[in-house]
Amino acid sequence: MFANLFKPRWRHSDPEVRLNAISKLCPDQPDQARILRQLALHDASRQVRIVAVGRLSDTDSLLDVLSQSTDPEVREQAGLRVSECLNGDGSDRLSELLRRLDDADTRTQIIINVSSEQLQQSALNCIDDESVLMQVALHARLATMRREAAQRVERADLLENLQRQSRGRDKTVHRISRDKLNRLREQARLETEHAQRRTQLLQQLEQLARGADLQFLHARSQALSQEWHQLPAADNDSNRLFTQWIEQIQARLEATAEAERQEQELLRQKELDRQTAGELLSQLETLATDDLPEAAALQDLQHQWHELSSRYEPASEQQQRWHSLSRHAEHCMAATERLQQQSPHIESLLQQQDGSPEQKLRRAQRLFRSIEWPDSRPLPDLLQSLQAQITQLQQAIKQINAQSSRHEDQLLQQLHLLEQQLDQGEISTAESTHRGLAPHFEQPSGLPESLDSRYRQLTARLAELKDWQGFAANGKKETLCLQMEALVGAELPPQALADQIRALQQEWKQIDHTDPVHSQKLWKRFHDAGEKAYAPCQAWFSAQRHKREHNLQQRREICAQLDRFIHGMDWSQADWHAVEAISRTAREEWRQFSPVDRAPGKPVQQQFNSLLRDLDGRIRAHRQACADLKERIIARASELASADDIEAAAREAKQLQQQWKAAGATFRSRERGLWQAFREQCDLIFSRLKQARKAEAAQKPTAPREALLSATSLQALQRLAQLAEQAEEELAETARSETLSTLLTEAVTGPSPGQLWRERIGQRLEAIRLISAGSRSIDQQLALSEVQARELCIRLEIMLGQPTPEEDEVLRMEYQMERLGQALAEQDDEPSEAALQSLELEWLTLPFAWQFVDLRRRFAATLTAA
Repeated sequence: MFANLFKPRWRHSDPEVRLNAISKLCPDQPDQARILRQLALHDASRQVRIVAVGRLSDTDSLLDVLSQSTDPEVREQAGLRVSECLNGDGSDRLSELLRRLDDADTRTQIIINVSSEQLQQSALNCIDDESVLMQVALHARLATMRREAAQRVERADLLENLQRQSRGRDKTVHRISRDKLNRLREQARLETEHAQRRTQLLQQLEQLARGADLQFLHARSQALSQEWHQLPAADNDSNRLFTQWIEQIQARLEATAEAERQEQELLRQKELDRQTAGELLSQLETLATDDLPEAAALQDLQHQWHELSSRYEPASEQQQRWHSLSRHAEHCMAATERLQQQSPHIESLLQQQDGSPEQKLRRAQRLFRSIEWPDSRPLPDLLQSLQAQITQLQQAIKQINAQSSRHEDQLLQQLHLLEQQLDQGEISTAESTHRGLAPHFEQPSGLPESLDSRYRQLTARLAELKDWQGFAANGKKETLCLQMEALVGAELPPQALADQIRALQQEWKQIDHTDPVHSQKLWKRFHDAGEKAYAPCQAWFSAQRHKREHNLQQRREICAQLDRFIHGMDWSQADWHAVEAISRTAREEWRQFSPVDRAPGKPVQQQFNSLLRDLDGRIRAHRQACADLKERIIARASELASADDIEAAAREAKQLQQQWKAAGATFRSRERGLWQAFREQCDLIFSRLKQARKAEAAQKPTAPREALLSATSLQALQRLAQLAEQAEEELAETARSETLSTLLTEAVTGPSPGQLWRERIGQRLEAIRLISAGSRSIDQQLALSEVQARELCIRLEIMLGQPTPEEDEVLRMEYQMERLGQALAEQDDEPSEAALQSLELEWLTLPFAWQFVDLRRRFAATLTAA
C-alpha cells in the first residue's frame, strides 16, 4: 500500500490514472520522452499505448514503436504521428528517414499515414515494391496519394487484387486499377494477335515460295510484305524467315518472267506461221475461182504449204480448208477438160428439133452429168443452154402427166359420188351425176379398165332403184300426215311437242327429196296439220325468249358489278374473306340466270370468265403469299425447336402463332399440311418447355392437384341445372316460365355449388332471365350455346387425344391456333379426373344444352371412352 503511495502516477494500476499522468508528461524532456516510449510499447492498456504514441514527438522513438509494437492500431498511430512530426521538416527529411529504415512494414506504415500533400510525392518515390504501392493505394489517408500509388502499379496480378479490394471502398482507385488492367489485357491481346498474324504471314509466304500456284504471285507477296512491315518489330528468327521466303519468291518471279518471255517468242513465231498459212489459203482460194486455173501455179502453192507444214502444224480447220480447196481446184481443171471434149455433142442436141420429149430429156441429162461441173463455179454458156433445155423438157412432160391424172381423178370422184347417192337412195341427184359422166365413158378415150367397169355397174344399179322408189315414197308420206294430225291438240310439254313436229318435218324433207313424183295434195295436208299442231308452242317459246333476255340482262349487270368491284378495290387493304365470298356469290347468281340466247350470251360469258380469271388470279396470288409466309413461319419454328434457350423460343413461338393467325388462309389442299407441320414444331417447342418446367418443378415442393367437386356442391349444381332446363323448356313452349322464380330463389338461398360454379350457372340463369324479359331471343341464345357446346366437345377431344369429326376439324384447328399453348398443354398432360369432371360440369352451365342431342351424344361417348 505504501509502495503505491510513492509510485509515479504513470505507473498506477488504474488506466484512467495513467492516461491523466500521460497528459502531464512533456515529450521534449528526454526522461519523460523515454517514459512515453516505454508506455507506448509495454503498457497493458491499448488506450494508454495509443495516447502515449500521440504524445511522442521524437521520430526515433516513434520509429522504435513502429518496429517493435505488434498492435496494429498502435503502429497506425505511430506512423501517423511520424508523418505529423515530419510535416514541418520538408520532403528531404522524410526521404532520408525512409531510406534509413530497413523494416518494410515500418516504412509502409509511415507512407500510408502521410497526411501532407507536400510529402506524398517524396514518400511514393521511396517505394520500389509494387506490392507496397498496392497497400498505399488501398490504405493511404490522402486520396491523392491513393490515386498516385494506383497509377504506379503495373503488375497485372496486383492490379486484379487492387481492383477487387477497392470495390466499394474507393471508386477512383477502383476505376484506375480497372482501366490499367483493361489496358494491360488489351496490350497483351494485341501482342498475341500480332504474333499470330506474323506466324500466319510467314506460313502464307512459305506457301507462295513453295506452292505451285503462280497466279498473282507478285501482287500477293507485295501485299503480305506490306502487312509485315506495318506490324510491330519482330524477333530476329522471324525476320530471318521473312527475308528467306521473300528471296525465294523473288527468285520464282524472275524464273517465271523468263519462261513467259520464251513462251511469247514461240507465240510470235507461231503467229507469223499462222499468217503465212492464211496467205497461202487466200492464194489457193483465188486460184480455185479462176476460170482457167493453171496447174503450175497449183503445184507451186502445194510445195510452199508442204514446207510450212514441216515446221508448223496448221489448225485442223486450216488443213481441212487447204485439202478442200486443192481438191476443188483439181476438180475444176478436170471439169473444164471434159466440157471441151463433150461440146460437139451438146451443140448437136441443142439444134435437134424432132424426137420424143422423154428421149431428148434422158440424153440431155446424161450429157450434163458426165461433165460433173462443180456446184461452186458458175456454169459456162453452153452448159447453161443445156440446163435450160432440160428444164423445158421436164415442164412439158410434167404438164402432160398432170392433165391426164387430173382427168382420171375427177372421173373417180364422180363415180364415188354416184355410188354414195345410190346408197342413200337419192335417185334424182344420182341421175344428174350419171348424165354428167356419160360423155366420158361412151366415147373411146383411153381410160383405165377399172374406171369403165365401175361405171357400168353403177349404171345398172341406178336403173333398178328408179323402178321401185316411186311406189314406196307415197306410203311413207301418208304415214307422216297421220302422225302430224295426231299431234293437233296433244297434251305434251311445248318443247317436246315442238321437237316432234320438227322431227316429222325433217323426215318429210328427206322422203320428198328422193321422190321422183311430188304430190302437192299430200304436201298441203301435211303442212296444214303442222301449223295447227305448232300453235300452242308459239306462246311458250315467246315466254322463254323473254326469260332468256331477262337472264342476259342480269348477267350483264353481274359483269358490271364484278368489274367495278375488281377495278375499284384497294387490293393492298382487301378483305380476302369477303373477296372469296363475292367470287362464290357471283358464280351462284350466274348459274341462277340461265339459260340465255347463245349468240348474245357468248361475249357476256367470255367477259364473265375473264373477270373471274382476274379475280381468281388475285385470290391465288394472295393464297400463295399466305403459303410462302406460313412456310417461312414453319422454318423459323423449326429453328426455334432446336434453340438452346427454350423459354425465349417459346415466347417467340407464341408470336409466330399470332403471325400465323393474321396471315390468312391459303389453298385448302395445302392448309392442313402446313398447319400439321407448324403444329409439330410448336408441339416440340412446348414439349421441351414443359419438360424444362417439370424439371424445375421437381426441385420444388409439389403443388396439390385440383380436387374433385364435393358431393354436396355437385348435388347443388345438378339441382340448379335441372331447374334451369325446366325453365328453358317452358320458355320454348309458351314463352313464359313459372319455374324461373323458384330457380332464382334456389340459386340465392339453396346449397351453394361453390364460388366458381355459382358464377358459371349464374350465366345460364342470366340468359334465361334475358329471354323471359324479351331482351334476347331463343334463336340467338341457341346459336351462342351451339358454338360453346361444339367447343366443349373439341376441348374434350383434345384433352383425350381423340379425333374430331370432319365437319368440326376446321373449328378444332382454329381453336388450337388461337390457344396453341393451352391446347398443347391439354393434349400433353395426363387428363385428371378433376379436369374431366370440370368439362362435364361446364356442360351443365350451358343454356339450352338439352337441345343439342347429337353434340350431347358425342360429348358423352368421348367422356365414356376415357
